[in-house]
Amino acid sequence: METMKLSTLILTVCPDWYDLLRKEELDSEIIVTDLQALKREDISEIIGQTIQHHHRAPYH
Repeated sequence: METMKLSTLILTVCPDWYDLLRKEELDSEIIVTDLQALKREDISEIIGQTIQHHHRAPYH
């Protein structure tokens, strides 16, 4: 188990997705149990959860 920034994970596994995320999302710390076992679907789920965590509600 290791902690890393989402940007490191993205650049390691699927660098073509890097430009799709904002800086605050890329700077998020995530915990990965087994980097070698991660699939693209797992990365998609991690990214989705990170975006939800950093979502800004619109002002009304």
